[in-house]
Amino acid sequence: MSTLPTGTITFLFSDIEGSSKKWEQHPDAMRVALAAHDKMLRTAFESEGGYVFKTVGDAFCVAFDTALQALLGALQAQRALRATTWEGIDELKVRMALHTGAAEHRDGDYFGQSLNRVARILASAHGGQVLFSLPTEELVRDHFPPGIQLRALGEHRLRDLARPEHLFQLLAPDLPSQFPALRSLESVPNNLPVQLTSFIGRERELAEVKRLLSSTRLLTLTGSGGTGKTRLSLQVGAESLEQYHDGVWFVEFGTIEDGALVIEAVAAALDLRQEPERSLVATLTSFLRNRQLLLIFDNCEHVVAACARLAETLLRSCPQLRILASSREPLSIAGETAWPLPPLSLPNHWRDLGDGPDAFERLSEYEAVRLFIDRATLARPSFQATNENIVTIAQICWRLDGIALAIELAAARIRVLTLQQIVERLDDRFHLLTTGSRTAVPRQQTLRSLIDWSHDLLSESERVLLRRLSVFARGRTLESIEAVCSDTVLESWQIVDLLTQLVDKSLVYVEKGPSSTARYYMLESIWDYANEKLVAAGEADTFRARHLAYFAAYAEKISPQLRGPQQKEWLERAEHEDVNFRFSIETSEELPGEVTKGLRLMTAMQRFVEVRGLFKEAREHFTKLLAHPDAAARDLLRARALAAAGRLSWIADDMPATVALHTEALEIFRELGDNRGVAQALADLGFHALEDRDPVKAKALLDEASAVAAPLNDPRLLAHIQHIRGVTAANEGDFAGAFALEEQGLSYYQQIGDAWLGIILAWNVGVNATVLGRFADAHTHLTNCLRIGLELGNRWGASYPLEALATLAVAERQYDRAARLFGAGEAQRSRSGLVPQAADHPAMRSVLAAATDFRGPAVEQARLEGRALSLDAAVALALHKD
Repeated sequence: MSTLPTGTITFLFSDIEGSSKKWEQHPDAMRVALAAHDKMLRTAFESEGGYVFKTVGDAFCVAFDTALQALLGALQAQRALRATTWEGIDELKVRMALHTGAAEHRDGDYFGQSLNRVARILASAHGGQVLFSLPTEELVRDHFPPGIQLRALGEHRLRDLARPEHLFQLLAPDLPSQFPALRSLESVPNNLPVQLTSFIGRERELAEVKRLLSSTRLLTLTGSGGTGKTRLSLQVGAESLEQYHDGVWFVEFGTIEDGALVIEAVAAALDLRQEPERSLVATLTSFLRNRQLLLIFDNCEHVVAACARLAETLLRSCPQLRILASSREPLSIAGETAWPLPPLSLPNHWRDLGDGPDAFERLSEYEAVRLFIDRATLARPSFQATNENIVTIAQICWRLDGIALAIELAAARIRVLTLQQIVERLDDRFHLLTTGSRTAVPRQQTLRSLIDWSHDLLSESERVLLRRLSVFARGRTLESIEAVCSDTVLESWQIVDLLTQLVDKSLVYVEKGPSSTARYYMLESIWDYANEKLVAAGEADTFRARHLAYFAAYAEKISPQLRGPQQKEWLERAEHEDVNFRFSIETSEELPGEVTKGLRLMTAMQRFVEVRGLFKEAREHFTKLLAHPDAAARDLLRARALAAAGRLSWIADDMPATVALHTEALEIFRELGDNRGVAQALADLGFHALEDRDPVKAKALLDEASAVAAPLNDPRLLAHIQHIRGVTAANEGDFAGAFALEEQGLSYYQQIGDAWLGIILAWNVGVNATVLGRFADAHTHLTNCLRIGLELGNRWGASYPLEALATLAVAERQYDRAARLFGAGEAQRSRSGLVPQAADHPAMRSVLAAATDFRGPAVEQARLEGRALSLDAAVALALHKD
């Protein structure tokens, strides 16, 4: 195999002309022929130093160190193909294209504009023809082998709509030299405008739109302004020219204001004039009736009714006509396929992807990032994307929702701002993103004018709903929208229709949430704009308060479900509302008279916070709300909030705060006569006394808790007390007693279906089983703890079962496995940043103390290898024993 070329590279792409038809007609013969073709080309290319870095079907992608090597490889391959008899398929015509330029290499593949260029050149060639770009021709013109030359074919516009490319054709005495005109834009009638910038990404969308156009006669690309609908339409048109004998014609409606001018715009694009005593629509219909043609209707939204009427008329009368429209809302006529164009692909987990030496390679795979880099380099040629700044670029693209226009406007600012300065100014994006192309229509010159255009096309009721939707963060359900946004101005029964209109007009988009519930989203730029409108209308405080009231009530409604048999599903639902919960809490802290609603919400969501590991932020909110004068009343709400805050403090290993919070909670529960609260608080304080090494105090508190709890017959409370008694027994060295108590407590949680508290007790059962030599029981309980915890969405606690399973492996004298699991547990604890202390239990200490030989270089090496494991790899190791 040849070595990998680097630096300035000559690329050779090839494929077989008409291969699909040959496969349909002669599948057996083609199977044999393709195998011979592949061997023949690989031999020819590699004999001249070519590196075959990709094959797709019958296409070869090859890199050469020099242009001359590529020429010789192409020449040898074409001669071998020409000399071969192709049984059963007549002949095999292979077209080839060569272009020289720079490219990025990663994972055995190449990326960059040079590859796009050679692909476009190949698309214009015919079978048996070999084409060269000007850069490649310049490198070989003084080094031709005897009898070989290149014929200049002039300049041709390729399918990327960019500047014309000067092309050359390989000539050899023993190869064909006469071919039809190149399949460039000049080969089919069209008025597709030249594009001054490169087309980035959108490979999936291009393929899908072309596929849809083959089966529908009216395809409308919808999406919010600036997502790239026009550019994609033009690219589809350029790549579909061969399918439309009478051409592809672009009609721009963005510059007209009157729907009556739509017909004139289409006629002008086709160079038609009004005929005497005949309507223009009749002239247009007559012209198109027997033509095989694609019309591209661009920017239809402000004249959508006129576009719809004309499209329907033309499609009924012209059977070979197809229309590709772009609009912020569908035309809504029979036979239309509306296809929403998504934003450019985004690195949603850019923080994680940016951690490591391969950050640039991983993040530059995303279209939004590639677009920013390309446009920033155009704006400031000295700009370079590096492993150090790629995370900031990704953050900019993520904040801008992958909207192509917004990214281009931000990239243009690189002339005068650093990347970090751009990030810092994105909170005021409507002032930042104001320097667009002077030749663009006014609404596409700034981000604000782009959204103003869409906003101005809305009805007043649609505008009201749009601004009120900004009171939500991220997604929202129909139920929540109806509850929060309706009033005497906008009644709840109107919401569905208005929301549908906003979706149709690409200002809101809909996705399926958990349990197939539809959730409605806004791009961040549109959200910012709508929120400005909400503030300007004087409605912000009113609807923030309504939003808080709704989510406080919602949190209380789902709180029992978060502790019940369906808690996994309800935790996922709560996850979708996480940012709405956060916004609500901020509202309770900022608006007068709303503190108690914030405390209600925080208390109800304590389980969600615990499982997801959101301790720091939640504890800060609890501290602020509980200290507020409006929360001073010694009532049930305060007592429960104190208890919830105390548990989070305990998990965060803040014992002084834990004891203080639970002590005040106990006092209020006693004052109110709430025995369940009293028993829970007594048991919690008993646990803290154990951890404070005061077994006498712990026993007294637990005895009182048991006495108060007994008449209540509450399985959850009984399980909690049993668990603490089990820990007490383990501290006294009675591991058999601890095993029995923890197992009984576990059975209570299983009875009520509380999986989260169940796995906490399963962990304790497992470590006690380990020291007792009940290894099978230990493995079952500890792996259940790990597996179910991850299923519930808990990652911060994964280090506990990993380290307990490591202790089990020590007991089983599987020291290599044990060391790896200990290392993995340490790594996960470090990654989470939430649990500074290692898993600890008297049973674990006993096992490890007995393993005096669990040390040495081999153990330390295995521990290091465990630290390098990802969480997924660590879980796989833990769950599957050899």
